[in-house]
Amino acid sequence: MASFEPMSPDLVAHIKYCYQAYRHTADLDRKGLFFSPTCLQICRPTPSYAATTRDQIVQYLKDAQEGNVPVETPLSSATEILDISETHEQRESRTKAKSRGVYTIRPLQPSEYEFSTDDVTAPVGLIPAEIKHTAEQEKWIGMRVDLWNEGGDEGGLLVKVQYWWRLEEIADTERVMDDAKGPGWRQCLHDIMYLGPKDGTEGHHGQEVLE
Repeated sequence: MASFEPMSPDLVAHIKYCYQAYRHTADLDRKGLFFSPTCLQICRPTPSYAATTRDQIVQYLKDAQEGNVPVETPLSSATEILDISETHEQRESRTKAKSRGVYTIRPLQPSEYEFSTDDVTAPVGLIPAEIKHTAEQEKWIGMRVDLWNEGGDEGGLLVKVQYWWRLEEIADTERVMDDAKGPGWRQCLHDIMYLGPKDGTEGHHGQEVLE
């Protein structure tokens, strides 16, 4: 029977590098190349905020850049947090306000190898057991990422996501970073655990806080 295997230190480092490159890619369509074409998104607080393709998730990122996210939060926070890379003008404006978007990233613990409930996964046409079976068969690897803003006005948005990657064939026209010929790691599931106001848990678990 297939099961989740521990990640090697080298693989953890590589996935963190992939995520950092993804986060700092400014063009949203190019940002989408870090996703599998069939990347899924499930959202535990708002199940309808789901997706079954890369194109849908890229559109969500474009919506977020306009401040359209399914949570009541200031627009400036939304654009900083949801992995939206900033223009030079946006960065200068935010710097003046002494606010910065930051994140932490770590491998998932075995107790976190689960995919919520039927109600949450229904919008993508699957049940959690089916997702877990696919993840085990395809040897997915998972990382927990928390994103928020520091400085500036009080409050702001906190997003907690379990990102999953799988090794798959990459078309020559979709290679990013230093992808070599052959398979590459691509995001295949975004499992949004929390999407709401900062709750005091951000940055308090010993992980390095990164920009």
